[in-house]
Amino acid sequence: MKNDYTYIMNCLTGKRYFRKLPLMPALLCICILLLSGCRGELPVLNSEKEYVTYPAATQTIKGFFLLNEGNMGSNKCTIDYFNYQEGYYLRNIYPESNPDVVKELGDVGNDIQIHDGKLYAVVNCSNLVEVMDVRTARHLGSVNIPNCRYITFNGDKAYVSSYAGPVQIDPEARPGKIVEFDTRTLQITREVTVGYQPEDLVITNGRLYVANSGGYRFPNYDRTVSVVDLNSFKVVNTIDVAINLHRMELDKYGRIYVTSRGDYNGIGSDVYIIDSKTETVAGSLGVSANEMHLCGDSLYIIGSEGNNQQQDNHVSYTLYDISLDKVVSSNFITDGTDREIKLPYGLAVNPETKEIYLTDATDYVTPGYLFCFSPEGKMKWKVRTGDIPAHIVFTTENFYYGYNGELPDTPEDNHSPYITKVLDFLPAPGQFVNTSPSYTAGDTQETMNQKAFKAIGENRRGLVSLGGFGGYIVVGFDHTIENKSGLRDFRVIGNAFSNGAGGGSYEPGVIMVSHDSNGNGLPDDEWYEIAGSAHQPDFTETWYGKAQAAGNDVTTHYNYEITYYRPEQEPSGSTEEKEYIHWTDNLGREGYIPKIIYHTQPYYPQWITAEKLTFKGTCLPQNAINEGTADQAYHVLYPFSYGYADNAPYNTAEACIDIDWAIDVSGNKVNLPGVDFIKIYTGVNQVNGWIGECSTEVSGIEDLHILGEKIETR
Repeated sequence: MKNDYTYIMNCLTGKRYFRKLPLMPALLCICILLLSGCRGELPVLNSEKEYVTYPAATQTIKGFFLLNEGNMGSNKCTIDYFNYQEGYYLRNIYPESNPDVVKELGDVGNDIQIHDGKLYAVVNCSNLVEVMDVRTARHLGSVNIPNCRYITFNGDKAYVSSYAGPVQIDPEARPGKIVEFDTRTLQITREVTVGYQPEDLVITNGRLYVANSGGYRFPNYDRTVSVVDLNSFKVVNTIDVAINLHRMELDKYGRIYVTSRGDYNGIGSDVYIIDSKTETVAGSLGVSANEMHLCGDSLYIIGSEGNNQQQDNHVSYTLYDISLDKVVSSNFITDGTDREIKLPYGLAVNPETKEIYLTDATDYVTPGYLFCFSPEGKMKWKVRTGDIPAHIVFTTENFYYGYNGELPDTPEDNHSPYITKVLDFLPAPGQFVNTSPSYTAGDTQETMNQKAFKAIGENRRGLVSLGGFGGYIVVGFDHTIENKSGLRDFRVIGNAFSNGAGGGSYEPGVIMVSHDSNGNGLPDDEWYEIAGSAHQPDFTETWYGKAQAAGNDVTTHYNYEITYYRPEQEPSGSTEEKEYIHWTDNLGREGYIPKIIYHTQPYYPQWITAEKLTFKGTCLPQNAINEGTADQAYHVLYPFSYGYADNAPYNTAEACIDIDWAIDVSGNKVNLPGVDFIKIYTGVNQVNGWIGECSTEVSGIEDLHILGEKIETR
């Protein structure tokens, strides 16, 4: 065997890239290898905070943790954190969160995962899994597992791959094992022997699959995947794949992707596909692969082909579409900034924003860097990290860094006052449908919900249009909006404006609210309607007489129902079409949503496959009055006194809603402690001449109490 520090470190630590480092004397190599498990004392340091980008919260993901491996023997494994909602990066959070743990995190971090509110860091050469509270990174306990590598979960059990033996090259090295422990008690419950030096692992259909590397047994690498039945906890199959296996990803079709690192000399790396249904190798991708990450149908792969003789390597960034079974890009970094990355190492993709994160290990002994790229592969920002940044896990929990006591009893300061999720978005046909937000071919209900969130979530102040009567959006928050007596509780931001003479542009939307009584985080509890002025018996607006004279219907219709029909064909060219989208209602009326010359895209929501759409709710009086002439129409839209969305300029009191205005289906007042979900739908069925149908627009919703605004109710 060659006396080559570069090669030995590749084998021992599972490092995924060739390193151009100087050769070292054999004695020095052996001394480094003996530093296998003690957590040497390090000074306790405060975390470092750096703002790296503008605040841009995602729908549910609040941030991510990054585990820095630290070079073997340096005892410099650290954890960093990135906060989406405020755009800052925190370096080395563990010491500040755990001032009493004087030995800090340990030697060589190899994996980091989140499960059931706990953060798990696998610290390889310190022979332990560190368990923390995901909200504070406070130490909860640890599980001692020799030479541990990767972790995954099934129910209340965790499964950790372990080399089982000491850190050393040994042709006679013993087989590795999978260790099961209880995530509630942190007690080891079962173990099973698998192949040599097992690495990454996945679980599907009651079976655990682990990639065996055999790295310590160079040059006689293992080439198998061990299959463990979770009920019996025995190896029930061994799949022959390729030498020196490492990383694994499981797709939605039941296929397992596993990387082979080759032998760092003549045999190159690749990605192999295992069909979990037949437990056979279905083929390989034929691409260089040292690290990979699966997000949806996209498999992102970093490759680094090189060998110890040439002392050189070639890096690639491959994007593979698993639904098409083909490479769709040979470089998913498109702006040339990959040239700034000295040694690409870790890889992750945000499942909501599709932002790509790459880490740069630089020279393995000094701090590395984290690069953030847009979904299109253009660099957005980069930041300095700890040594050898490697593993990323996204979190949906708020993180309270440096907090050493109990979490605050009043979490308002830590919650967002704005929309944090869009649960459903279905506009009725209208002139801004498919453009606000924009539809693109292939969009689904899920992706349109995400686009709606990107427009109006977290105070972005974009805009979504709800189309004709009944079109709606359902949004949620990261807390319950409290119902405070005598005060209005939330503000709905629309695009209403006044003409200074009592009218203007007001397209009222009916507001419904729901309290998450069953606590499951879903909008499946009872809905209540906010009763605005048009809901009140015998209440008339000042403009009702003028509206009646113009032929408007000024009756409030409860239990109204309307059905829209998909047009058989789209009008050609950019011409107007008065009889475009036909509708009928439960009052025996019918009409059309016209296509106007200013907006010529399809008005029927294109991600919906149904040939007709039916909406139900309260239909408000028609508030648009033609104050022009028969030849020159000029429609003025009048506001209701209170209680509706897009019915008042956002900076006025009447844009604000009191939860105490809520009523049940019988019209009775209800007493809610607060609301977790809000639904808004277009409340008027009316076409306003050349300006088109009445369609409620929404730009955001704000919790007035978190914002500290006290606006008295009516």
